[in-house]
Amino acid sequence: MDLQGIGALAAAGVALIAALTTVLVGRWQTRAVLRASAHSARVGRAQAAASYKAALDAVQAQGRNEHLQWKRGIQRDAYATFLQSVLDYMEHATNVFAQGTTDPSQVPAVITASKPLGTDMSHRNLVVKLEGPEEASAAAQSTLVAAERFMQTCQGQARWFLAQSLLRERTASHPQEARRIQELLGRAEGYSSTLGTDRVPAGVVEELQELRALFSAVGLGLEHLAALTNAPPLNTYSDKANALDDAIENFLRMARAALHSAVQPAPNT
Repeated sequence: MDLQGIGALAAAGVALIAALTTVLVGRWQTRAVLRASAHSARVGRAQAAASYKAALDAVQAQGRNEHLQWKRGIQRDAYATFLQSVLDYMEHATNVFAQGTTDPSQVPAVITASKPLGTDMSHRNLVVKLEGPEEASAAAQSTLVAAERFMQTCQGQARWFLAQSLLRERTASHPQEARRIQELLGRAEGYSSTLGTDRVPAGVVEELQELRALFSAVGLGLEHLAALTNAPPLNTYSDKANALDDAIENFLRMARAALHSAVQPAPNT
């Protein structure tokens, strides 16, 4: 083979090697590009997932915070309306007592008017029980009981004023019966606390029977006799009022603590 043929073969070999090299380099480059693309895709997916999770966490945190704010608002309204009902009931109880001293004839009407106020207070207390927490609910129940005891005291004393007023009115038309009633009532003050127990003194039953007969004779009922023999002492008014004030203060402390702990903002991640 001449030199020209050998040169041609050599050139062809070189060209073949160059082509193979080009193919291999191309494959390597393609693989590198694919690997880089796959890595970029993984990084992109990870970044997208992280961004989605951060957005989802933020939305969830905002939702939790909004729910806590909503719950706090519901609790605040429940506490406020209950407290207002207690204050209304307390004010009316004071009016019941005052009515007994100023115009006893209106005592039955103002006592009747206290019933819807008491019902409203009880209903609002149930709402506090539903909303909780236990500490606020227990404080509300104690406040309710203190308010009812204050009202009972005011009503008892108002009924006493009414019965005394009615008895004085009977004095002119039934002087002897009225004097005997006052005498027996004076003695009843010494044993009124024993009524309904086994410590009732001898002869009390007979005196009570006589009082019933005398009250009937002057046109008064047994409810008036009960009012005069079972009226709470006057100092009980201030004692029950102070107890109610203390109960209200305790409820306010528990309500403030509950409202403060009700809002615990979730971290915004």
